[in-house]
Amino acid sequence: MKLRHLASAAAVATAATVAAATAHASAAPAPAAAEAPAKAPAQAAPAKAAPVQAAPAEAAKTPGVLVVRPGQLVNAGHGQYLELTRSERCLGEPSEGWATCKSVVDGNQPAGTVSLQSTGDASGTLYSPLYIGDGRAARMTVTADGVTYQVQVVALGGHPGYATGYVWGAPSSGFPGDTTEVTVYDASGTVLAHF
Repeated sequence: MKLRHLASAAAVATAATVAAATAHASAAPAPAAAEAPAKAPAQAAPAKAAPVQAAPAEAAKTPGVLVVRPGQLVNAGHGQYLELTRSERCLGEPSEGWATCKSVVDGNQPAGTVSLQSTGDASGTLYSPLYIGDGRAARMTVTADGVTYQVQVVALGGHPGYATGYVWGAPSSGFPGDTTEVTVYDASGTVLAHF
């Protein structure tokens, strides 16, 4: 009798897993990280098997973490790239000598904090948060001019002590008093940093 109950439970679990995978596959895909011609493409790391749980609709819209190798270029769109190393994060156009590189080890940004770099023109604004700390960033949001954007989180493999990302938003109004907020979450939804 116990064997029949176990078989029924396994069938229910398999059906739930297939339903969750189908729902996940139908969600809108995040923008693909393309590659500059001189480097290998950035690809997401394989996910570890984990119990499937129903996720709220908001989580289905959140891009996953893109794990890259040190020095690998990540296409952020509109000719802008990210490059992560063990000691810095660079943003801009590599062929024109990066717009900015920020050290992640010099102590200028305290652990447990997030900073934001943004650049843009009339076509849009590129937001690139930089979280430094012991937590593992799984999701980041940027709220600008009252609109919240889900950031494509980018990190090195292992536990490098920082994560960054990118998202394109509407052109910034640039008016004094406009505020931009950034929030970094771990996989359980706990806030790691906010400003």
